[in-house]
Amino acid sequence: MKRVLVVISILSALLSSPILAALGDDEGRVEGLFGAPVKESAPDKRGIITRLYQKGKYDILVQFLNHLSLAESYARPDQLPLSQSEIDAFLEGSSNGRPWTKDPNKQAWERADHKAKAWIATVKERSTLLIEAE
Repeated sequence: MKRVLVVISILSALLSSPILAALGDDEGRVEGLFGAPVKESAPDKRGIITRLYQKGKYDILVQFLNHLSLAESYARPDQLPLSQSEIDAFLEGSSNGRPWTKDPNKQAWERADHKAKAWIATVKERSTLLIEAE
């Protein structure tokens, strides 16, 4: 019985931990979630570094400033559009516990604290969810 409780406790901890990066996460946390980047740019004139990760069926670009993420984008390499459930999951991952409000006129959202925005855009012929700290 004691073994069963230990296994249940471990599974609960694993399943309850977030599997998506959030704006403001540090480089170590992002790498822990997505693995090593497959491509990295040199810092731009403002010091922003862009890293490309490939996790499951997604290409994920994360921009870092002072070792903290300030923007993310999610796209499928097969060029299929993101489903609403995929979009919802990515927004939830970057919610920091705050709800997102959808713009009724377009595929765009604003986080309740007004410190992040998200939108769908076509980037390199792929439907892409972009999430950015304000």
